[in-house]
Amino acid sequence: MIKLEDGMWNKIWVPDVFFRNEKRADFHSVTVPQRLLRLYSDGRLWYVSKITAKLSCPMKLKKYPLDTQKCPFIFESFGHTLERVVYKWLPNSVEKEPFEMPQYQLIGWTQRDCSQNYTAGAFPCLQIDFLLKRDIGFYMIQVYIPSILIVILSWVSFWIDIDAVPARVPLGLLTVLTMTTQSAGANSHLPRVSYIKAIDVWMCMCLLFVFASLLEFALVNVYSRKEFNIWRRTNSMMPVQNGRKHHHHHHHRHGSDGAEEEIPLKKVVTTPSGISLHMNGKSDYASLREDEKRFLIEHKQKARHIDKISRKIFPVSFILFNVVYWVTYFMLPDD
Repeated sequence: MIKLEDGMWNKIWVPDVFFRNEKRADFHSVTVPQRLLRLYSDGRLWYVSKITAKLSCPMKLKKYPLDTQKCPFIFESFGHTLERVVYKWLPNSVEKEPFEMPQYQLIGWTQRDCSQNYTAGAFPCLQIDFLLKRDIGFYMIQVYIPSILIVILSWVSFWIDIDAVPARVPLGLLTVLTMTTQSAGANSHLPRVSYIKAIDVWMCMCLLFVFASLLEFALVNVYSRKEFNIWRRTNSMMPVQNGRKHHHHHHHRHGSDGAEEEIPLKKVVTTPSGISLHMNGKSDYASLREDEKRFLIEHKQKARHIDKISRKIFPVSFILFNVVYWVTYFMLPDD
């Protein structure tokens, strides 16, 4: 075996290999051209060159970020057909050195012959498919765990009193806006594909849960006010302007002897909620106040019962969604 001097590769024939899916490639020339040419006693030549190449890898992102990608590396002859040149894999033609990638794990590779016919003829071709599994650790920390915490935060409103509107409404709006911002950030560095990705399903469902929590409070609030309005109509009471808490209207008439007498006509009372009511008859204020207080407690208990049901339905539904989501995308085969 003889190592030939540098530059001898320019004086002999070398294969016209090119990378079909190349985007950019460079020879290494620091500090000397990193090429090797050896001549064996049986006449064989061994030519080696070190190249750094940037290759295109068509990705399918339906399972992103739980996906496994197949990235090809394609060698093909530019001008020689199969009648003159044949490419074959050597034993142990691919060797893996210890290295780590920030987002992927190299789990294996496959080799095959990709020779095909063109208009000018059949050209030799070899292809290596590298199997890259995306590391989910980054997405668990930056996407999944924060979104789970936001959904759980939206359930806090179920434990806040229904009368605390200034507390429950901002909490619901804050979680909805936070989920919208997080969804936009998670997709900002991805190509705009026309199909639904796994992360889109996750973000949409989390947004749906926090939005449903906000709608639940609206439902409870409307239900409680509707019940009170129905109660007012069924008790034949006519609201008037707020006045003093307890005063009488009198009607004066003249008797047969010319003397005036007062006849009580109506009594106006103000309820604890600030509503003035005309009451016919001799019902006193104490009894009306107890009736209204009892009704307010009853219909608020009904509204609170909806909150109690939501405390169970929302967590159980979210857990079921998680089971279906993770099982489906982990067991779904890659295309």
